[in-house]
This record gives sequence, structure tokens and C-alpha cells, in this order.
Amino acid sequence: MPEEQKEPKGLTWLYVVVFIFYAAVALQGGGEYVISEPVSKEADFKINLTEGVNYKLWIENVNGPERINVTIRKGSSVAFEDTFTLTKSKKNYIPYHPKFTVRENGTYHVHAKPLGSGIVNLTIEKSITPKFP
Repeated sequence: MPEEQKEPKGLTWLYVVVFIFYAAVALQGGGEYVISEPVSKEADFKINLTEGVNYKLWIENVNGPERINVTIRKGSSVAFEDTFTLTKSKKNYIPYHPKFTVRENGTYHVHAKPLGSGIVNLTIEKSITPKFP
């Protein structure tokens, strides 16, 4: 085989290592849960969040209200605020699992206000998005 058609061995190993890394991340199924609570009426929770960490917020359960407001704040600083709306397919809420970060370490207040009847599960987890140098 001519020299220019051979694939370098180092590149093959790099592909293998990257594949194994992403497979391991996918098998973990997600990050560490910060909170996972059922919400059926207006509720407040306290959670500890860390600066420099990506968080992902989930609203799940298709039997929940059509809409739910969620605010995460520390004092007057708002880390996240949005209204989740059940899609027409009634399978998901939008925005879909939005990510957010905080500006400082500490205790944050989560305020959830369903705008209708039903129960949803509010989950915040640390995102395990890999970071490369």
C-alpha cells in the first residue's frame, strides 16, 4: 500500500478514545440532581448552586398544567426566569431543558407557579457537557 494512503495510527487511537469518552458520558444518563420535586401548586424551594457550573432545568409530566412559571434567584439577581408551555403534542414543555449558570455560589430560591391544574416534576441537574481545554 502506498505511503500516502495509510491512516496514521495516532489518529485511529484518537478516534477510539473520543468514542469511548462520549459513550461513557451517554451511559451516565445525566448529571447530578440538585432538586427533583413534584409541583401541583405555587411552591418555593431553596437550593445550593455553584458558580461556573452549567445547570439544566426540566419540567416533566404531560398530565400537568398547560403552563408553569419558574424563577430562580438570589436576592435581586435572577439566574433563570421563564414560562414553560405544554406543546400541542402534549408530550413536552418548551423551552426544552434550558441550561443556565449562576454568577456566585450560594443558596438560591426556586419559585414555581403552575398556571392550571395538574402535577409536574421540576428537576434541576448539573449538566455534564464535556469541556475541552
